[in-house]
Amino acid sequence: MGKAAITFYTNVEQLQREDGEAWSAIAWSIERDWTDNIAERVAADPDKWFAMVSAECYEVAAAEVRKIRDELLQASDASMTLDRLGLVVPSGSTFTAWLSFLRGLGDVLKGKVAVYRQALRDIPEQEGFPYDITWPEA
Repeated sequence: MGKAAITFYTNVEQLQREDGEAWSAIAWSIERDWTDNIAERVAADPDKWFAMVSAECYEVAAAEVRKIRDELLQASDASMTLDRLGLVVPSGSTFTAWLSFLRGLGDVLKGKVAVYRQALRDIPEQEGFPYDITWPEA
């Protein structure tokens, strides 16, 4: 058989425009296998179906945002490798020999790139996630 599109609309608003009347809404939609009584099943318990539709839409949107975030993290990986940080690894084995290196490493770990990467990792914690994302600047 075919597929059935199950769509709910929220935040429906009538808009008055110069060229006529229009509507604005948020559409939540999923597809399911067609059954002869699917419309009746949705109509009999719309709250249950809307919860299922909105949860599935949330998971799809969250996965897409995480994919973009992961690509941005991967793109910034190269800037965080030790050989690109400009740190000179000391040849001595004393604490004094390593102190400057450790300070430089600490500065890098608190630097702009590290802050950017942490902001990317924190995206799922944003209040509007996954629909309203404030992307950090690289």
